[in-house]
Order: sequence, then C-alpha cells, then structure tokens
Amino acid sequence: MHHQKRLSDEIAQIKLNILTMLSKSAYPTHQHLIQILDNTANTEWLDCAAEKLGPEYAFLISRMTKLEAALSQIEIGQYGYCCDCEEKISAKSLELDPAAQRCTKCAQ
Repeated sequence: MHHQKRLSDEIAQIKLNILTMLSKSAYPTHQHLIQILDNTANTEWLDCAAEKLGPEYAFLISRMTKLEAALSQIEIGQYGYCCDCEEKISAKSLELDPAAQRCTKCAQ
C-alpha cells in the first residue's frame, strides 16, 4: 500500500533526524541515549524516545506517534476512517498527510 510505505519512510526519517540531532549534541547523556535507542526494538523505540528526550524533541515525537497510529490502523483495517465520526477520510486529505486521523468536517 502506497500510504503504508510513506508512513514507514517518514518514521525512519524522523528516527534518523532524532539520532542526528543527538549526535551533534555535546552532552554525554545524549551520546549515551544514542546507544540506548540504537539497541531498542522498533516496537519500543517511540516509547523509549518519548520518555528520555527533552521538550525540544516534542514535535518529532508527536509526529511519530501519529504515524505509528496510522500504521496500526492499517493493520486492523481502520485506516482512512475518521476517528471521530467514522466516515471515510478523503483521498486528497490522506495524500496530503497519510497520518490524518480526522475527516475534513471533524478536523475543523
């Protein structure tokens, strides 16, 4: 599925961005955190990062949470349906943001 690939690719890019930001840090704790995240299973990566990273990473963690939720919806067959009214989310909205959780009406 096209959206599943886009979601997975964006998750991988966010992980890389986080690790790159950490690697540029002068703080020894950030260097240690890179090792922790490198050794954390994919299924636990987001929880670990959310727990250990500071507020400067909040946007990336939030986006990754939305992407993971969309992938979960694909797995259970609920992808593309509004989480509020359960109507279909337009193809245009999903093309703009494959992690969209709400239809245009409910998103307002």
